Amino acid sequence: MGALAQIHTAMSENDYLAHYAQHPDGKYEYINGEIWAMAGSSIPHNIITGNVFVAFHRHLRQTACTPYMESIQVQVKHNYYYPDVVVNCSENTGYIAQKPILIVEVLSDSTRKTDLTLKLHDYKNIPTLQEYILIEQDFMAVTVYRRAQNWQATTYIAANEVIVLDSIDCRMSVADIYETVVFDEK
Repeated sequence: MGALAQIHTAMSENDYLAHYAQHPDGKYEYINGEIWAMAGSSIPHNIITGNVFVAFHRHLRQTACTPYMESIQVQVKHNYYYPDVVVNCSENTGYIAQKPILIVEVLSDSTRKTDLTLKLHDYKNIPTLQEYILIEQDFMAVTVYRRAQNWQATTYIAANEVIVLDSIDCRMSVADIYETVVFDEK
């Protein structure tokens, strides 16, 4: 999802869940007792998210796993996040991925700090999660954190590099992730 904007400084988890039940079309993350509104995303962000989702969707057909794009929450203790893409491998009910095995976040200036710190810390505590992928939107770079490698980062920057995602037995090149993205020349 795009930018985060804090809209309320304090709210209980129960109040958040009640608010979310009454406003299911709005996208609000709940982080450490505060509500954060999810803003729109840039064109590169949208293309990258779509490319990853489509690749996962095609690859996971007729399996027990389902990819979701920006619409299903992930709960970690008392925090609730909307990953850009999440792959869940359990029966799908409600609005929360019960057993996510792979999470993707596309980085922007406004989400970078949260994605690299708080979310990384929280996501590592999801027992079913095997891989966490961070994708730059302004230049070509994909970083993958893997449980099997003790959450050490591996970064891919060359278009022809192939990323192996063991959690879903999938391979994709960096070029596939960035297909049709036009970077701003600064």
